Amino acid sequence: MLTRSRAAVLVLAGLTLAACGNVHPGAAATVDGQTISMKTLDKTAKAYCTLSIAGSEQQGASEPDNSDVRRESVKTLVSLIVGRKLAKEHDVTVNPSVYELTGQQKDQVAKAFPQEKDVEELYNLIEKGQELSAISVALGAKSTGEAPTEANSSQLAQVGQGEISKAFKANDVSFSPRFGLSDSAKKVAVTGSLSVEPTDDLGADKADELPKAQRCS
Repeated sequence: MLTRSRAAVLVLAGLTLAACGNVHPGAAATVDGQTISMKTLDKTAKAYCTLSIAGSEQQGASEPDNSDVRRESVKTLVSLIVGRKLAKEHDVTVNPSVYELTGQQKDQVAKAFPQEKDVEELYNLIEKGQELSAISVALGAKSTGEAPTEANSSQLAQVGQGEISKAFKANDVSFSPRFGLSDSAKKVAVTGSLSVEPTDDLGADKADELPKAQRCS
């Protein structure tokens, strides 16, 4: 059964670090000219927040900080784009059946989060997390020449994630300065630069200005 904690783990696994640089105004990030809008980021972050809180409750940990949730969300979105491009370049194929949720699993997620108004975003994020993890394992297997097994999947995923991270530079990845990330994707500020004026599409940087469902702190 896909429990709340299991759903959270599926998404939180497979996150990679990214390189930062200049970004187009109005974008959360860009990958080789492809823009990830703040609107898309906000939807992803809300779902990520919901799953992260569920995971924290299961583990008895403190709730995640909203700024950190948004940083991890944007890195996930960027990593998946780069991962897909890298998989195509290396002729690596991941069967959708590996990461797509079945009807039964979707029902289980919906039951685990009965108060969630946009459960489709939870489905989407879980599938993205699983796809990113599957691509990482496949890339790791391609790089090492090892066939993936249950015993080595974690190690292969780390290798694959490393390959994705190294490919950020070649794919001209850029993050908005509002996320407060250094060139090595380390947090250097609470909410990032305020040099980009917020618009309706950009959303708010401050936690107390965000919808209640997005406040993770």
